[in-house]
Amino acid sequence: MLPDGISLGRLQGPLSTLASVSPHFTGALRITEKGGGTGFVLLEDGKPYGAAFEDTGGGILLSGDGAYRYLLERPSLVYELIAYTAEETRVAREASIERGCIVTGVETAPPSPEMAALQQIARQPGVVAVSLFHDGFAIQSVGSADFEKVAAVAEDLLRAGSHITADMEMGGLSQVILETPRGKFIIAPYNDLYICILAEPDASLGLIRLSISGMVENRG
Repeated sequence: MLPDGISLGRLQGPLSTLASVSPHFTGALRITEKGGGTGFVLLEDGKPYGAAFEDTGGGILLSGDGAYRYLLERPSLVYELIAYTAEETRVAREASIERGCIVTGVETAPPSPEMAALQQIARQPGVVAVSLFHDGFAIQSVGSADFEKVAAVAEDLLRAGSHITADMEMGGLSQVILETPRGKFIIAPYNDLYICILAEPDASLGLIRLSISGMVENRG
């Protein structure tokens, strides 16, 4: 029912992530959930005007305001950004009206403190992506990286580093850094969660460390 548009890639995180990445985005967000749920959100200049979501396994079938509220409250989503032209936006809006998927009067939620902190780290020069994860699963992410594949391994690596520093009586572990000619990978504890950062080879580790320290201190 929707125009094909042009794919701009995939994002992972709450819908509020898009507000920091592309606040005036016009197009569709094609949503896929691990449990099999699928849906979409339509935006024009960053404002939602259509939404739908279906999860046959969970017995959920929503459209319009109900679908958008449901998706807005999800802590993390995987969605593909599909850019639309003005004509494609017109077609998508007409299709939403016809199918009863129009969104009206739903306010967008501000980013959570954790998401705001991740966005601040992501703005550091050279940072490609940053994620907050726990028990091997990415909870919130900003940027273009598939943290789902590395979250469990990264968490195990951080635990192993903590054991090594304890055995060597070096004090508590603050960060683990992996460097290759193609980039840097930083993992750090964040209370009962973990921060994972992918950066370019010339990214400043000092600035990244400072951002991580500020995030941990603000969490208290």
